[in-house]
Amino acid sequence: MTRRSRKIGKIASIAAAEERRLGELTGRSRKHLEEQLDRLGELNAFRHDYVKKSQARSTLNSAHWQDYQKFLHRLDGALKAQQQIVRESERTLETHRQRWIAERQRLESLERVIEKCEAEERTHEARLEQKRMDE
Repeated sequence: MTRRSRKIGKIASIAAAEERRLGELTGRSRKHLEEQLDRLGELNAFRHDYVKKSQARSTLNSAHWQDYQKFLHRLDGALKAQQQIVRESERTLETHRQRWIAERQRLESLERVIEKCEAEERTHEARLEQKRMDE
């Protein structure tokens, strides 16, 4: 590598480090989303089981019925909150993924520029060597 390709190589190594960092961030975001989806699934399963068990009991006095309704209302609120968390996690993941893709494309462009510079440098060195041999 000569001076020009070395300079670009330094920029490329910084871009590679940033690309790795963004890739790791994207991975953590994906994991977080999966965890939130699992929690949402657990809440849905719990609600389904709770309703099923309550329906199995044929009689409920009015106090129990009111408690049942209040609990279902709170559970539905928790489900809505978890759905919002899932939506936010999906948006965060998509943002991180887009940033990672853009950085990856930038790094690939820098690598192509480095290859082109190195090819030009080799061609230049070969011409100089040929000129020395001709003299």
